[in-house]
Amino acid sequence: MKERVWSTVKEKLFYLKSSVFHPFDAFYEIRFRGKGSIFLAVFILIFFGILQCVSYQYTGFVINTNDLSSMNSISIFLTWVLGFVLFIVSNWSVTTLLNGKGSMGDILKVVCYSLVPLTCTLIFQVFVSNFIILEEAMIVYVVTGIGVVWSLFMLLAGLCVIHEYGFGKTLASIFLTFVAAAIIMFLGILFFTLIEQMVVFVISVGQEFIRRL
Repeated sequence: MKERVWSTVKEKLFYLKSSVFHPFDAFYEIRFRGKGSIFLAVFILIFFGILQCVSYQYTGFVINTNDLSSMNSISIFLTWVLGFVLFIVSNWSVTTLLNGKGSMGDILKVVCYSLVPLTCTLIFQVFVSNFIILEEAMIVYVVTGIGVVWSLFMLLAGLCVIHEYGFGKTLASIFLTFVAAAIIMFLGILFFTLIEQMVVFVISVGQEFIRRL
């Protein structure tokens, strides 16, 4: 039993590693052969959100320009995690209309697996930034930039494979994903604003009713 569990874990980690260095092949396996792990993808996303909180506070003062006195860890965590969740939902919505083949689970795996290079460079940034001087800060910026580019390449490659799109259509779907995300945010804000106004109205009516008793 233990050997079977360990074998499964190794397989999941293998495809995670493979997606970093061979994204087209790995995401093909994820899309057409059911490889990868949603649980691992969710873990990466949560860890990335926590790491953003750590980075906000513990990045070395040489390159850290954040106002730590106004830091809200919950807000930072939810902003990053819910931001990626919104991207996943928006991309699924758009690609469903554009005959994309990937499921929401496939998109989740692609997006979260694509965070691995950025996560690694962010850990590097937090650690190294506490031991460098200002003249060496460029090293951190370069490494972080490589992580961003690498993650974007993985995301683009993954979306191409799982949706069976060409490069141009993938870029168009990403643009429409951001448009859809903006619309969803607008509708969400509008919805909660209306709910707030209804609650205030009901409370006001209740208070007025109590006064007249």
